[in-house]
Amino acid sequence: MKVWLFDIMMWPHPGEVRTTYPVPGRLYDRELGRAFYNEHLRFFIRAEELGYDAVGFSEHHYGTNGLCPSPNVMMAAVASRTSRIRLASMGNCLPMHGHPVRVAEELAMLDNLSNGRVISGLIRGGFLENYAYNIDVEESRGRFEEAWELIVRAWTAEEPFEWRGKYFNYEAVSILPRPVQQPHPPMVMAGHTPQSVEWAARHRVPLAASFGPTESLARTFDYYREYARTECGWTPGPEHCMISRQVYVAETNEQARAEAEQHAMNFYRESPVLRRFDGKLEQLRQAMMTERGLSYKKGDEGHKPPASRGELTFERFQRDGFCIIGDPDYVIEQVRAQSKALGAGTLLVYLPFGTLSVAQATRSLELFSREVLPVLREESGATGPA
Repeated sequence: MKVWLFDIMMWPHPGEVRTTYPVPGRLYDRELGRAFYNEHLRFFIRAEELGYDAVGFSEHHYGTNGLCPSPNVMMAAVASRTSRIRLASMGNCLPMHGHPVRVAEELAMLDNLSNGRVISGLIRGGFLENYAYNIDVEESRGRFEEAWELIVRAWTAEEPFEWRGKYFNYEAVSILPRPVQQPHPPMVMAGHTPQSVEWAARHRVPLAASFGPTESLARTFDYYREYARTECGWTPGPEHCMISRQVYVAETNEQARAEAEQHAMNFYRESPVLRRFDGKLEQLRQAMMTERGLSYKKGDEGHKPPASRGELTFERFQRDGFCIIGDPDYVIEQVRAQSKALGAGTLLVYLPFGTLSVAQATRSLELFSREVLPVLREESGATGPA
């Protein structure tokens, strides 16, 4: 099994800054901010030293749920301080980028700077990203799909080409540098709506899923495999299925819960995925729910977050598989069970989360690498990063 570190870079400090959106500049502490980025850079270097396969970054704006408005900038910073670990955007929110050609150029440049270590996750983005950049939600999926096709062609075309699309127009596209990896950097996609699942299947790219009970995510991956097989003529394997979970490991189950429970609950209470907003933000959330919704999960109440059912408890999140918090034996058992249920070959260790400090996260990362990672690799026949 491949194991990535996935860090959305949540602001760990308490106060009004954590729950306000958008966050006013007066609430931001610049000195804490500088320390925050330096700590995370050391965390990513440690992940390489410990043998993790990749580190992934997300794109968020205006809030402390993720202080990484540019995954590409973070990837460049980590590329300059590491030599082996792969660098994944999880991902660039394409509707927010007015010029997809610029995204193609930056990722190609990163692939050169990192000696071919880039993994490109391209996503549509959520309602907060659409709000931050004033994107018409009626256009966001179309912009995402056209930008994806334009980026891939920009990476692979051997001659300059003209592009006349619905949203983007160029007299000529011919980017430099060219990506090191051929025909282009590997691509992945995170999503769970029918449109996103089908897009990943049609383009034969790995699908990443999170924020749902294990049994509900199993339906997502079952639909992905079924659609790929019946509509696209191929069958995804474990290497095409990726799961992201909040993972924390300590010497005992009791210690792990004592150290991580409150931070996990802070994460779930404050996460935009599970929170409810007022006014325009909630209207945007509803507008992004298409008429197809989660149609392939019809009758499945399990995909609804516990918060929507009044069940915001640590026991429920643990039991349903949202998080994996315990001693090494417990974590191994739960990763095995989820991997089998989902047919997943890659685990994204979502760390740190909520108000968990980087120092605490580092201790968990180190224990996971000593006690859990070798077992997962041995069982899957993997020997380490490619």
